[in-house]
Formats: sequence, structure tokens, C-alpha cells
Amino acid sequence: MTRLRWGATLWILGLLTFPAQYVAAALWPQRYSWVSNLISDLGVTACGTFDAGTRVERYICSPGHLLANGSTIANGAVLAVGAALLWSAWPRRRTGRLAMVFLATGGVLVMLVGLLPWDRHPEAHDVVALAQAGAQWAGMVVLAFALNGSPAARWTAILTIVGVLVSIIGFVLFVDALSGGPSLALGVGITERVAFDTLTLWGAAVGFMLLASSVGPGSTTASHHGGGMPAAGESSGSSGARL
Repeated sequence: MTRLRWGATLWILGLLTFPAQYVAAALWPQRYSWVSNLISDLGVTACGTFDAGTRVERYICSPGHLLANGSTIANGAVLAVGAALLWSAWPRRRTGRLAMVFLATGGVLVMLVGLLPWDRHPEAHDVVALAQAGAQWAGMVVLAFALNGSPAARWTAILTIVGVLVSIIGFVLFVDALSGGPSLALGVGITERVAFDTLTLWGAAVGFMLLASSVGPGSTTASHHGGGMPAAGESSGSSGARL
């Protein structure tokens, strides 16, 4: 398996964070609300009422917090390592490498989100989560400019721009909901997941596109479109996945 395919597979494995969250939510003695509870609530290490006196006051008790935080750490790790493996996988190599720097940084920050439970390190957790979103948005925007040529590359660029826009809109609604604004009617949990889960879904979707666009030995389809790149660490005549 080439480095590119390993990187794509790792980004797809980021989806495993969702079943892990589901299991952690199922362990709550009181029902976890996907609408009213935050993602970070799954990783809170103590039981009690949080944000008391605000419009988002809620009781939190997450016996599966280790699973939730562990899955967040793993999600960040696969994003970061995947970005390193995909370092030279993009049609416009220099721009693609800059995008991978941002995305790898975002992955490291996601790991820190899991390592800093919200109840123990509230300020650091929030700052790191915000920085993570910014790094991933930047990486996605830069990557859109690194994709050029083949139909697969163009579709990936479109998917990337749509993902950025959906995530940013979700984040704006999330901040508004936290402050008790009109978006609260949608639920802080829903708006937060639109903001952050979109990033994980995007990574997996790009991973699938990379695997689907693989070509066999000697194929010149990608190069004829001007958008193909050999897998990282391979010569242009080698077998590898390309966009």
C-alpha cells in the first residue's frame, strides 16, 4: 500500500469517533441529548450541573469520558499522520504541502482537545478547539487551491469549499446559541456538530475520493488532465493513487 493510500485510509478512520461517541452517550445514567448537550460534555470527567444560571445550563454525567476523550485524541492523530503521509499527493505540490501543514496542525490541536477535558481545563479546551477549527479551515481553503486538473480533483475542491462554508456557518450558529441567541432553538448540540463534525466528515470524504481515484501501473489518465501527482515517495511511473 502506498503512502497516499495509507494517508487516505487514516482520514477515513476518523469516522470511528462517531460510534465511540455513541457508546459514551449510551453510558449516561441520564439521557444524553444530541440536541442540547455539547460534544465536550461526553468527555467531562465529573458529574454535576454546568453553566448554571445560563440558558444552556445542563446536568452532565459521562461514565464513558475516557472513551470519548480517547476517540477525540485518535481522531486528531489520524488527521495529523494522514496529512503527513499526503504531503506530496496534490497536483500543486507547494500549495498542497502548505495545506497539509495546516491540517496536521489541526490534528494536533484536536488531540489537545481530548487531552484537556472541558471541566478540568475549560479555558484551554475552548481556546484549543477554536484554534483547531481555524487551522482546519485554513488547510481546507489552501487545499482547494492545490487541486487542479482532473475531474476528481475538481470535485474534491468543490467538496472542500462546501465543507468550509457549512462548518463556518455552523460555528456562527453555535456561538449564537451559546449566547442564548435565536440559534438556541436549533440546539447547541446540533449547531456544534454542524461546525465540527463537518470537518471529520470532510476528511473521510476526501479519503474515499483519493482511494477511488487510484490508477494502475502505467496509467497516464491523471497526467493527461494535468492534475495527477504520483503518491508520496514514488516516481511518476509507479503505481499509486492520484487525483
